Amino acid sequence: MVRQLFAHLVRDDLGLTLAADCTTVADGTAALLREKPDLAIVDWMLPDGRGFDLVRNVGPKLARTRWLFVSSNEQGHLVREAVSLGVQGFVLKRSDLSTLRHAITRVLAGETYYCPASARLLVDRMVGEGHAMGVSLSPREREVLRGYARGENPKALADRLGVSAKTVQNHLSILKEKLGLQEPAELVHYAIKHGYVEAPLLVSNKPACHSERSEESSGQPLASIILDPSLRSG
Repeated sequence: MVRQLFAHLVRDDLGLTLAADCTTVADGTAALLREKPDLAIVDWMLPDGRGFDLVRNVGPKLARTRWLFVSSNEQGHLVREAVSLGVQGFVLKRSDLSTLRHAITRVLAGETYYCPASARLLVDRMVGEGHAMGVSLSPREREVLRGYARGENPKALADRLGVSAKTVQNHLSILKEKLGLQEPAELVHYAIKHGYVEAPLLVSNKPACHSERSEESSGQPLASIILDPSLRSG
């Protein structure tokens, strides 16, 4: 989703005020606290961190701001995390423009809207979580999961545990099978969620935020701040 698309949809199509557009968590945080918008449209992954970090860190200070996330990553655990954080809207980037328009309208109206494709991902994820709740991990499996989630590659894990890299790979395969997971990132998310490791704190000082609010528009309803890495233009 490019800057022109968002700007046209927010300003020209829906007649809303575009307060700012940003490409990083750091600058998005500053813009959100400065503008206190009614709506924040956020990509789940930004160059210096995850969009969800904004909801955790800034959300409690923005009582009126509602959140709409967009994602090209179609993994159920992302939708599940959005729900757990109280995010009001979620749209996959492959959705058509009418779906995004509908999501913005619904979320601004005080409703919750998850596009049909993300809703299906959520259901599949919750079914998988129901399966995982009854899973018991061995001490070695927990150690492998903990090390992998901390960023150790299989060889480093093997050296530390005194086993072969193939043994570590076998443990990782068994973990994914036991937990009903498919992607490596899902193992990391599972480890963070269930307390095996702490979530990393990511920060950046890169200036990447452009404010479009003028003195003339300051009296209008403040509709949105957009945070998406694809806003960068050459």
